[in-house]
Amino acid sequence: MGLEWEVQVRFPSDTPVAGIELNPWVRVNYKGSYVSPPNYALQFAWYRELSTLPKCVEDYVAFQDHASRDSSMTVYGGGLNQEKHGLLNSEDLKIVKGEGKTWIQVGSSRTYTPSEDDIDSSLRLVSVAIDDMGIKMSINVFVTTPVIRLPRPYPRHMIIFCSLRKFRNPKCIATPFKEESFRVLSYNILADLYTVSGAYTHCPNWALTWEYRRRNLLNEILSYDADILCLQEVQSDHFKNFFEPEFAKLGYSAIYKRKTKEVYSANEYVIDGCATFFRHDRFKIVIKYEVEYDKMALPVIEVLEPDKRNNGLFRLMKDNVALVVILEEKDNGRSPDAARSTICVANTHIHRGLDASDVRLFQVVNLIRGLEKIDSSGIPILICGDMNSLPGSDPHRFLINGEVGCFSEKFRDPLGIHKHLKLSHSMHLPCNAVRFLF
Repeated sequence: MGLEWEVQVRFPSDTPVAGIELNPWVRVNYKGSYVSPPNYALQFAWYRELSTLPKCVEDYVAFQDHASRDSSMTVYGGGLNQEKHGLLNSEDLKIVKGEGKTWIQVGSSRTYTPSEDDIDSSLRLVSVAIDDMGIKMSINVFVTTPVIRLPRPYPRHMIIFCSLRKFRNPKCIATPFKEESFRVLSYNILADLYTVSGAYTHCPNWALTWEYRRRNLLNEILSYDADILCLQEVQSDHFKNFFEPEFAKLGYSAIYKRKTKEVYSANEYVIDGCATFFRHDRFKIVIKYEVEYDKMALPVIEVLEPDKRNNGLFRLMKDNVALVVILEEKDNGRSPDAARSTICVANTHIHRGLDASDVRLFQVVNLIRGLEKIDSSGIPILICGDMNSLPGSDPHRFLINGEVGCFSEKFRDPLGIHKHLKLSHSMHLPCNAVRFLF
């Protein structure tokens, strides 16, 4: 008795959107396990539901249907009527019946981008696994809900936090913008691998798909016309296959630092990280540094009481990272004797855990400890990122005030980690306090 194989097909959403590529996850396994066959090929056929047919085609379909009632799907217009789920030659009219509907073939690759003609019609994907002998091993049929029209993106509404002024360090004096000023954007773009957690039930599934979000994200980011971009939660495969090449076309260079723990997703290991882009006609890299907070945690864990070290490993060994780069402004026609400006840009994503205020403070303190060495050389420092900390929280007060005198009521430190941290710094960071959050 031969093995019983099955084709597994999954879509991020069963609601297609016109103009947005459908990119299903497809895998062939031995039924009931994760064992894959050694050699196989996949063939695909996409169909659009036909609600009405020309009279001549309708009569022909009815005739063929009557002649092949022993088949659950009848293929019309080609010489493969005997195939139960047959894939047709490209020269043939590809009209089939299945699930009580009539379908016309519109594609033959794994991916498909619905067109305006598909709106209000369901789509049907037939996936066929074939072994190296040319024998069909398994067939999967997936039917979507009707294709919807691509909605117009809503404009971003900025939220003004005038109250943030009270968090400014009074020792700092705001510096007015000059003609040679530059624009910086920091943005957590939400990695695709985190959209399946069920945390975004207020959002329809089709709007969470990467194929839908990526173009909207790119268009919005470009609309800010920034010279330096600091993005967080950039998925590793999306950086390589989308963001890096797309921004390169627009004159940006890129550096990337992925988190330290990968997860298995869509047939490969991926993880998110921090990506920094800058206009290469304006800046060049002097040096970059990569920060892994879990490595910084080991010395602290070692000095904890023995009965707390295992818990310390669990709490502090998080895979968050930071990417620090020193950029130098290019000449761009200046005289050789003109001074060149340099700036240090730090891009980080601090741990999110709801009950981990000690972890966030630990990571922020260690980031600043490293940046103090650069600050001592007189290079201006710009810190961007998702700190997962509200104004007035302990990490925020540490950044703004240069110290944490007394902890907030919400601060939780079950292991006494703060005792092993230097909770003060001499950097003057909030000279131009952020007034917009989004």
